[in-house]
Amino acid sequence: MFRPLIISLIFGALIGASTALYSYGLEQIQIFHQTENLYPLGLILAYGFIFLIKRQTLFFPTQVSQVVKSSEIEQRHWSPFSYLWNILGSWFSHLAGASLGREGTVLVLASSLAQLCRLNWNYYRPIVISSAFAIVIGQPFIAFIFIIEMFKTNIDQKVFTVIMAWVGFLVMKSLGLEPLFSVIAVDLSAGFFEKLVVVVITGFIIGLMTYFFKKGYFYLSDLFKKNIWAACLVIGFVSWAFIQPETKSLHSLSLNTFSEVQHDKVDVQFILFKSLATLLFISLGFIGGDFVPAIAIGSGTGVVIAKYFHVHFTF
Repeated sequence: MFRPLIISLIFGALIGASTALYSYGLEQIQIFHQTENLYPLGLILAYGFIFLIKRQTLFFPTQVSQVVKSSEIEQRHWSPFSYLWNILGSWFSHLAGASLGREGTVLVLASSLAQLCRLNWNYYRPIVISSAFAIVIGQPFIAFIFIIEMFKTNIDQKVFTVIMAWVGFLVMKSLGLEPLFSVIAVDLSAGFFEKLVVVVITGFIIGLMTYFFKKGYFYLSDLFKKNIWAACLVIGFVSWAFIQPETKSLHSLSLNTFSEVQHDKVDVQFILFKSLATLLFISLGFIGGDFVPAIAIGSGTGVVIAKYFHVHFTF
């Protein structure tokens, strides 16, 4: 019991520091986006970099699903440079303007650290993944909910994941890096019926969007893997489109998406572009997450529907 506790404390600090490093890089990219214009040409370079790295190195996971399903035997075959390739690949992808999330990369980076430290993957996989998710979100107790929902674990694993998440969260705060979500005051003054209608309609629409998103991802990712020329053609077209001045607001669809949602700066066009851009770039293989875009799409949809039914958008 003492050894896993020490590992949880140390590894929580490592994940917190890793998340802070990754977040700091994205903050600098956000600043760069505000001052430069021609960086969308980097989409071609970023795709080429990621494609060549995947071809020339041992296997390394770039998606959360690959990490969650991996066994301890598979972990032994991860490239020892997987952490480096993932953080560079994600920074490069965002720098080039690709619309991607962050939490997926944080989870994969944490898993790569576990591989480098040779942790018992069968035991620590749910702990590391749940903790990393809670740290990037900024709510340590989410680790407990996540590990219950996603994995079959013992009580000690549940305890250690909360400890690891708290340590990582405190490291992030001590380094001055803010989590994805900030606390907002919610206006609940609307009537029960109006709020019920908003919830039902929002859930129905998001359910449909999720269904088509998954269908599209499976189809497009398979297409681009089998036909490299189709992928290159799409990247060339998107690069050309992103160079146009009127598309600058769509580059990465901004890394401060949640701030825009929380300040009521979303509309139907934002939701559609965010959905399509995220689907396209994840299917092409750019490195980044898809959970955060899903939250942005879902919360944005909720804001639009709430305003239509005269319910305050914070609800």
